[in-house]
Amino acid sequence: MPNKSWVLLLAMLPTGLITGVFYGFSVAINPALARLPDAVYLETMQAINEVIQNPLFGLPFFGAPLLLLWATWLHRRAARSVAQPLRLAALLYLVGNLGVTLGANVPLNEELAAFPIAHAQASQVATLRTHFARTWTGWHTVRTVASVGAWGLLLAACLADATPRAQKKA
Repeated sequence: MPNKSWVLLLAMLPTGLITGVFYGFSVAINPALARLPDAVYLETMQAINEVIQNPLFGLPFFGAPLLLLWATWLHRRAARSVAQPLRLAALLYLVGNLGVTLGANVPLNEELAAFPIAHAQASQVATLRTHFARTWTGWHTVRTVASVGAWGLLLAACLADATPRAQKKA
């Protein structure tokens, strides 16, 4: 049986990596993309959506919830100061990050991928951009906040787990 504290710490890495990706999009990439003309914006988002589908993103994105659930299960009888923020972190990541991505952002990405930008009229491109950018960015903000919250709660659980009192109750 692995040391449950190590599993807790291990969960920090992919959760932090994905939080960083989403935060970076929110504070730099999305504002930069907002400055682009409609067709260039849509083409750029199509390219990003293709490129991000790789193991370097997928492994931490899907690994984080697995490690969070494993750490939560291992700490189910731990001190409340460890177990409670860990349960909340797992729930926040599963619903606000994984759930929002798969339920909202991915369908929007698929809709965008199917749109023939090169053959569309300027008005169609402008309409799709307005719809896509507003909706995608709104949902992206939700998952960014959820990721930051999950990572913060996970950090709180790690810090509480490191205290001697929490380890005695476990």
